Amino acid sequence: MIASAAALARSGVEVSVLAARIDASESVPGVSLIHSPQLFDERAPHATRFGEAISRGPSVIHLHQFEDPVAVAAMRASAPVLLSAHGYLACTSGVHYFRPGHECQRGHGLGCIPNLIACAHTSDPRRLPGAYVQAGRSLATLRSVDLALSYSSAIDRHLAINEVAPRRVIPLFTTMSPVTRSGHATRRRVVFAGRIVLPKGIGVLVRAAQAVDAEFVVCGDGWRLEQMRKLARRLGVHERIEFKGWLASAALASELAEASIVAVPSIWPEPFGLVGVEAFAAGRPVVASGTGGMRDWLEDGVNGLAAKPGDPRALARALGELLDDPARQQAMGAAGRELAHERFSEERHVASLLDAYASARASWESTHDHGSRLSYCQ
Repeated sequence: MIASAAALARSGVEVSVLAARIDASESVPGVSLIHSPQLFDERAPHATRFGEAISRGPSVIHLHQFEDPVAVAAMRASAPVLLSAHGYLACTSGVHYFRPGHECQRGHGLGCIPNLIACAHTSDPRRLPGAYVQAGRSLATLRSVDLALSYSSAIDRHLAINEVAPRRVIPLFTTMSPVTRSGHATRRRVVFAGRIVLPKGIGVLVRAAQAVDAEFVVCGDGWRLEQMRKLARRLGVHERIEFKGWLASAALASELAEASIVAVPSIWPEPFGLVGVEAFAAGRPVVASGTGGMRDWLEDGVNGLAAKPGDPRALARALGELLDDPARQQAMGAAGRELAHERFSEERHVASLLDAYASARASWESTHDHGSRLSYCQ
């Protein structure tokens, strides 16, 4: 959200960000930060929660991680409201798949309840009743706004099956400053970057390493980290897998640039999978699961290879095939860099947002008699 707000400000848009918590040292050039400690307190009056932002007369109100249909109704009296769906909001489990490679095609409703046994993907079912209620609440909010925004075709499909309209897909962009490295032809190095949790498929990658002659670098932290270290030792691949933990942006950019291949072996349908585009920006090819939003940027055989989700042997074959062909790595990396520049740039993101804002404003003004000011509240 902050990266998007900063990009809008750089393009000359007046942006205000309303947040429940603000770091005292945090500042974003060109962006006004408004502190509202009771922003998510539904018992507090609307004037207390978001009155200061509304008093600035925004042209549009762009919500992130804010699912409150009653508050949306109040906000819409002042300006059109847009809501970004960064994930599968109208899904009880939040991951929207039954098994790797099989995305859910069901809209939220009572039919979800008997299927949660297959799609909840949790060992603690006690949270499910509350999650089901929250999913319904999120859906009600999505249906109440002037325009719902998503950042991939995967989330757009999720919104469509839940009968959310109108809606738009906005291209994302990477905020990482890419670097370039040389010597890829003389190494066999696979890099993974992401949270060390089950849906990211790190277990699939560790198992695939048994059949791949390469070194593996795992960048990230998560509650499955120690379990993955133990798995690597049990499978006898621990000497070829380096777990680096969480890395700052500059260090991560360097690791991506040093990769022969960047692996994104997720078993759930990633809403987008930004690390793939970050790898492309560094000119490196990607081997990724052919599921979810990753299909928006992964062109199988052009800028990388698609592997069957959750299948270590399929992942190992794809990695080995590309590791054995440095010239193909270079060609695919160049194709990825071109795609990242053309389709996932800051300029395209801002232009798409502004077009969505104008559309929502025009639709809202057709039913509301208000003047217009060019200021934005996110």
